[in-house]
Amino acid sequence: MKKMTFAITLFLTLGLVLTSCDEAKKEEVKQAQEEVQEVEKEAGKIKEVAEAEAHDHSEDMAMAMYQCPMKCEADKTYDKEGKCPKCNMDLKKVEKEESNDAEEAVDTNEEKQEDQ
Repeated sequence: MKKMTFAITLFLTLGLVLTSCDEAKKEEVKQAQEEVQEVEKEAGKIKEVAEAEAHDHSEDMAMAMYQCPMKCEADKTYDKEGKCPKCNMDLKKVEKEESNDAEEAVDTNEEKQEDQ
């Protein structure tokens, strides 16, 4: 009888210990999953910001043009920085005009001034 009581007590104790350890592991796994989800959300936000910034800068880069300050090649422009092939001066950055309307307005004003 003592052996039977001891065996039942031992069985119940082992069952209780194993069950409590299993719940602790489940809780740890749940916490780890929540942390992973938080990190993924932050990474998504960072990715969105990076994509937005990359998009904004692409237009600025496309507008950069370089020209000789002495204009020895008239109004010729270059895509990259460097030196003028004729006078060997450093090329200066010039902003590209966005529309031809501004150029036409300048030409018209110059013609009016010449007529006077």
